[in-house]
Amino acid sequence: ELPRYLLKDSVVAVGEVGYDSMTAREEQVFEAQLALARENDLPVLVHTPHRDKVAGTRRTLDVVRAAGLAPGQVLVDHLNELTVGMVADSGCWMGFSIYPDTKMDPDRMVSVLKEHGTARMLVNSAADWGRSDPLKTREVADAMLAAGFGEDDVDQVLWRNPVAFYGQSGRLSLEAGTEAAPDYAGNTIKRG
Repeated sequence: ELPRYLLKDSVVAVGEVGYDSMTAREEQVFEAQLALARENDLPVLVHTPHRDKVAGTRRTLDVVRAAGLAPGQVLVDHLNELTVGMVADSGCWMGFSIYPDTKMDPDRMVSVLKEHGTARMLVNSAADWGRSDPLKTREVADAMLAAGFGEDDVDQVLWRNPVAFYGQSGRLSLEAGTEAAPDYAGNTIKRG
């Protein structure tokens, strides 16, 4: 069982959870994390495996369905052109991590948005393994505008959709001057 101290008022979602190597142990932990999200009525951010992405995404969606979470409370991330359709059909939110050298890039992201639209789509920059660039989201915005998307579309994908998804927790505050979260181990976290 996961420690309850992790669920402070500043927690707006559970995750990133999910598979990497698709092992039985990963699945047990994944199921427990999904149960934690369901029990605490929190949205959940789910990672799809880097290898055998289609099979991994399909298995991810099966486990999410079995966990009893509403699809609208689930963001499935690290998608690509081969996996976005099945996640769109599931009713879950669709996430794309934009990398400087590998995986999704701004031009590929624009192609996905042209085909699938902007509803339930989130774009984020990767900051995990390998080289990352947090300004890749800005490059996606520029590429969207160059491809004929409007400023409202850019605002939806890069701002309003993430706020809508994480705001489901009821704990996301975007008010200026919001008080800091409680002190934990000498650190504070500003909400929102």
